[in-house]
Amino acid sequence: MDFQDRRLILVSNAEPFIHRWEGNEIVSKKLAGGLTTALDPLIRKFGGTWIAWGRGEADFEVLDSNRKVKMPEEENSYELKRIHLSEEEVEGFYLGFSNELLWPIFHSFPERSSLGNYQSSEQKWEIYRDVNQKYANGTMEEFKEGDLIWVHDYHLTLVPKIIRGECPDANIAFFWHIPWPSWEIFGNLPWRKEIMDGLLNSNFIGFHTSALKDNFLSCAEKIGKKVKYDDSIVKADGGPTKVSSVPLGIDYDRFSSLAAKKSVQEEAQKLKRSIPAKKIILGVDRLDYTKGIPQRLRAFELFLEEYPEFQGEVTLVQRIPPSRTSAKEYKSTLKKINRIIGEINGKFEKTEWTPIKSFHRFLPEQKQLIPYYIAADIALVTPLIDGMNLISKEWIASTNDGVLILSEFTGAAEELKEAIHVNPYNTREVVKGIEKALRMDEKERKTRLKKLKRRISEKDL
Repeated sequence: MDFQDRRLILVSNAEPFIHRWEGNEIVSKKLAGGLTTALDPLIRKFGGTWIAWGRGEADFEVLDSNRKVKMPEEENSYELKRIHLSEEEVEGFYLGFSNELLWPIFHSFPERSSLGNYQSSEQKWEIYRDVNQKYANGTMEEFKEGDLIWVHDYHLTLVPKIIRGECPDANIAFFWHIPWPSWEIFGNLPWRKEIMDGLLNSNFIGFHTSALKDNFLSCAEKIGKKVKYDDSIVKADGGPTKVSSVPLGIDYDRFSSLAAKKSVQEEAQKLKRSIPAKKIILGVDRLDYTKGIPQRLRAFELFLEEYPEFQGEVTLVQRIPPSRTSAKEYKSTLKKINRIIGEINGKFEKTEWTPIKSFHRFLPEQKQLIPYYIAADIALVTPLIDGMNLISKEWIASTNDGVLILSEFTGAAEELKEAIHVNPYNTREVVKGIEKALRMDEKERKTRLKKLKRRISEKDL
């Protein structure tokens, strides 16, 4: 299939750009985030229409009569069509059903979901269903015969079925960016059939790994669908759906070329000079309980206790950009992290050395992370669970020397075999991983990194 001859309609909750006021002028700003970072260069290359929720303060002041704006302003632009959500819809669809209920379930933390309050969850489900209808309506307004519709992630599970009902011949793909759990957890959802039926009206569903794909096929069979495991095909009312594992890559050339720039290298050296330690360990995680930041900090604490020769020699730099979680959960999670950092720094700090340096703020542009990637001797990527984790791949593309320590519960672990794999729940195993990374000789570091670079450059975005 030649994409050059087909128009792409990309549908996601997250938008790639927002518009906001700066003084009396409206400016556009590219948003960070794995999904938007990955898909923006792709749709720039092929063109088409991106449909997403407009959340910027000036988002709807720059649209034409079809609720669209050309983005970005330079060449290789595409149409960005914005969906408007009321405060009630944001609360019920986005914060409520998607992130308080679906997010913990699909990350295998059912005890953190709001399922226990069924009446409240039912109300949020109704809003979720109505907002999915909004997205589907916006998509069908754009759809013309021959177009390719590509829907993304857990916010929009019902969109394929709604579109299929009005456009039976539409070519619909769906990509699932987060984990898919076992039946024992997915089956807890009272709306499991509606969600599965919604997804299975897609022609194709992609997951990051074969394990997640197999979990999905098993759940489809448990719910009563006919599954052909040899071909990874599910037969449902909407017709056959092909299911596949398609690991999401990064724009490797962009990261490696940015990292090679003299100004970026100088910024990395400046960063290293500002941290009085021989070795820098880097963590970059959104503020979320799935990222395992408290567990990582406790592992670093135990490392300093058991290997006192590294005190004064190694600093952990932890970047924690703000998250979408509710204000209450957000504050309690951040408070816990800050308390642990305070305890560790208080226990080990010396006149010229601080064990942990934490930064809790957005970087305006994602490329501003690259100096941190270059400066780091070790990337410590230890979420408790993650559908993929692109930070690990971005670090590999940006650095020329260093060691990746990677949680075995990330989708990336299936590909990045030369990383040091650890169980993030096993504190002592993480400690051993840090020691191994710090003591690894140059030849082994270079060999491992070379293989990792080759793999992610071949399997790029």
